[in-house]
Amino acid sequence: MTAARAERRGLLLAFGAFGSFWGAWAATLPAVRDQAGVTDGQLGLALAAVAVAALPTMPLAGRLMDRHGARRLLPPSLLLFGLVCVLPAFATSLLPLVVALLLLGATTGALDVLVNTATATWERLESRRLMAGAHGCFSLGVLVGSVSAGLARDHGAGPRMVLGVVLAVVLAVGLTQPAYRGVTAAAPQEKARARLGSVLLVLGLLTAASFLVEDAVQSWSALHLERSLDAPPWVGGLGPGLFAGAMALGRFGVQWLARPGTDALVVGAGATALTGGLLLLALAPTPVLALVGSTVAGAGVSVLAPTLFSAVGARSTPGRAGADLAAVSALGYAGFVAGPPLIGLLSSLTSLPTALALLAVVPLAVAVVGPLVLRERVAAPS
Repeated sequence: MTAARAERRGLLLAFGAFGSFWGAWAATLPAVRDQAGVTDGQLGLALAAVAVAALPTMPLAGRLMDRHGARRLLPPSLLLFGLVCVLPAFATSLLPLVVALLLLGATTGALDVLVNTATATWERLESRRLMAGAHGCFSLGVLVGSVSAGLARDHGAGPRMVLGVVLAVVLAVGLTQPAYRGVTAAAPQEKARARLGSVLLVLGLLTAASFLVEDAVQSWSALHLERSLDAPPWVGGLGPGLFAGAMALGRFGVQWLARPGTDALVVGAGATALTGGLLLLALAPTPVLALVGSTVAGAGVSVLAPTLFSAVGARSTPGRAGADLAAVSALGYAGFVAGPPLIGLLSSLTSLPTALALLAVVPLAVAVVGPLVLRERVAAPS
């Protein structure tokens, strides 16, 4: 197997294993809550520890990645994440759960930056796309992990058994990672670096907007279907389910169809589809039309994050991709944190359908601003 093929396989497996945990975690969360004996409010505060711990580790991981490369950092980061991801299953009260989630957040933030930077480096070395397919593997891992964990719990498996299987999967992927290549660092010119900084800021804000909408739809679509449209619970569950499935298919589609240099077109089309899907989800008079809207929204949002991450990697100075992607990822996580509370606030002031409709302004802005920024070419020596 050539170096490029081995690295490609390793990265796709890493994304899939990463996603499998988050799918299994979502399906196991009710059992973890009951075992820890916490209320919904306490669980919400505990879950916030993941984002709180992830944000400071991202820039550190980016700097270390630029200095040491994926060969030294990605395999051990996968092994460490695997060992940590099972810890919440052993929490029997609030304090151990918070500690476990803080450790989970720290390893999550680091692994997120490392695996995305390694993928951006591969794209740079090979002049080929991989980010969309890699994120598609993450979405597929979420889908497989959540379904498998749900079936396992239905047959009596507890959190320790479910997350223990995930631990084995992540460790196996970490132990079979290839020896990744790197790029030669180059000192950028001061003007080019300053110009790139402003572009990265906008790309980070666009990523935050994408994550904000993504998490809001996943968190609120089922409730909207059941409460606003009187859908039964099984139909409500299809809202986030079809959204996630469309995300996976959309990312694989971009991987197969898009070509380097089409970032502006992909982001513009994706954000436009997301806007239309959100409006249809919010304003649909029947559950069937709302599910169509959720599916369209999933397909639209699926292409945004991987395309934006690829754009960061392509524009970064060699040896600086880790730090640049860490900055953009941190802004993206801010969108994850802000999404559900924002919809909750708007819903309390108006109604849930109105809140979802108002959220459509966010991807509409991305559809306008994104292509303008992605057409900007920042000189970076390669």
